[in-house]
Amino acid sequence: MTYLGTRILLVGFGVLAREILRSLEQSGVTVVGVVDDGTPVVPDHLDFFGPISALPDVLERGSCDAVIVAASLIPSKTIAWLTEQAHLFHVPITIAPERVEVSSLGSVHEITREPRIDDMFARSSLKVDYEQIDREVAGRKVLVTGAGGSIGSEVVRQLHESGAKQIGLLDRDDCLMHDLVVRLSGRMYDARLPLLHADIQHAGQLHRAFLQFKPDTVIHAAALKHVTTLEINPINALTVNVGGTANVLKACENFAVDRLVNVSTDKAATRLSCLGMSKYIGERMVEGVGLPGYRSVRFSNVFGSRASVLHAFRLQARHHGQVIVRGDGTSRFFMTVGEAASLILSTLGQVGGCGTYVMDMGNPVAIHSLAEAVIEELGGLASIHHEALGDGEFESERLFATTETPEATSIEGVFKVNTEPLDRRVVESMMQSLEDVYGLDDETVRQHLREIASI
Repeated sequence: MTYLGTRILLVGFGVLAREILRSLEQSGVTVVGVVDDGTPVVPDHLDFFGPISALPDVLERGSCDAVIVAASLIPSKTIAWLTEQAHLFHVPITIAPERVEVSSLGSVHEITREPRIDDMFARSSLKVDYEQIDREVAGRKVLVTGAGGSIGSEVVRQLHESGAKQIGLLDRDDCLMHDLVVRLSGRMYDARLPLLHADIQHAGQLHRAFLQFKPDTVIHAAALKHVTTLEINPINALTVNVGGTANVLKACENFAVDRLVNVSTDKAATRLSCLGMSKYIGERMVEGVGLPGYRSVRFSNVFGSRASVLHAFRLQARHHGQVIVRGDGTSRFFMTVGEAASLILSTLGQVGGCGTYVMDMGNPVAIHSLAEAVIEELGGLASIHHEALGDGEFESERLFATTETPEATSIEGVFKVNTEPLDRRVVESMMQSLEDVYGLDDETVRQHLREIASI
């Protein structure tokens, strides 16, 4: 949006807002004032109109021609309300990107954008110490499994901006890895971003990749993540999520990797689905290593990722004219891709030792409301269809099991729980005892997952 000739109101007046103000004024744009829920020190030439709730009064008086939400850490519900108020008064509104999206604070106002559906349902609330992350990875060789996926690629992107010596990209999809390297470096090959084509199900391929790269830090993001597909094919939960994680841990042991972050899911707290059971087993195997540098991070639904319900809803609406909502009162926790990657890297610096780290994601989002927003986004050209919950699904998710006691960490809003340690060798022995694992029927596989999870 072109701001010249308009009077701008800033929502929020923290560090990012001050940079936006400086950038706007250097470009000849007039900023008239600020609304903020705190007590900011506002320059004398700006009006302080009061808290954010005063926005309707400011707009009704005609005190500004456009609104910029100039805070990176602002709740999605607040963004939705601000957008609604601006639209009521026919005033354009733009929003600053999440802090993780800002690579340079120069001319930061030029990358403000209209609020998206993502902003209104999931917005980063994680206070990230990027300097600490940089210190933790400086000079280190970091290997990322599942590097081509939504979370893995964002971890690689953030590492690429850090002081990491090398970032090894490990994935079974060579095209995704290749595209990521080109996007980050502009080159077909970059020695700082070596490609390691391997499938975590194959211990030999992993051994060769570790031998080639020799990592000292591993981010394990490779997994199968869809509840529905794993309920239909539970063997993949066993061989990929459980067996693959055991293979990664074995390779880490063989090459003396001293730090690892394993990506898990909030479905590990309930363990009703094959996904939840397999990820819970992964958490326990990481705990079973017994090294202080090994830990897991439990995620909710990552908004905008390929595994996100938002992605599925958009596909349904665009191609089939309807959005399918399972369950009447279904709700889910959401986080952003950038927030998820930042949480992984922030966890590297935690001094609390082993455990599973979980972020407080506030109130869950009603899935019906998200479906309505997707339909509105596409101009109302779809309808909502309700179905019963599928196998392994439940209406309300939780972040912690009833037996878990969350402990505070040095990161505000991030908690740690300890799962019961499980030696990966026990898991490997149980899997090796299954002579033809791929010949097992689905219910037998589910039973094996239950047995391993309950050892």
